[in-house]
Amino acid sequence: MLVQITARPDARLVASAVRRGLRPLLLTARGIGWAAIALALLLDVIATGGPNLTLLLAGTLIAVGIPMFLVNTGTREALRDSELTTYEISDGGVASSSLAARHAYAWNAFRSVEEAPGQLIFGRSRTRFLPVPTAGLSRSQIEQVLGAAAGHGLRVRRA
Repeated sequence: MLVQITARPDARLVASAVRRGLRPLLLTARGIGWAAIALALLLDVIATGGPNLTLLLAGTLIAVGIPMFLVNTGTREALRDSELTTYEISDGGVASSSLAARHAYAWNAFRSVEEAPGQLIFGRSRTRFLPVPTAGLSRSQIEQVLGAAAGHGLRVRRA
């Protein structure tokens, strides 16, 4: 099996992959931030001395600012070398190459593969992943890639 895709990185798809990869961290930050906002409002109701602005601002920063910063930074980092990239998926693993670099990974370098709208996200760790666009692939080719990943012991999440 050899599936080859050539595409320019899409900022929207990369941002989606970053959000999926950082999901546990983003949810934790949002939860802590909203808890701080709720505490500030609760203290306002109980103490009636006005809202605790410091706690309210800190909660807003944690709930909104930190997730936005993490997603924007991760997307910008992934798009830094936004050149035409060729992805090769074979029985040996997954490779990506552009004019600047070539990276090849054996199947055992990945923990999972997730099918997302317009891409396959190959997860290496909690925060490291390789998004591969699927715009040029047929449904049978996508199923072939997912089947190969499952055959090599990867956890597969279909859309």
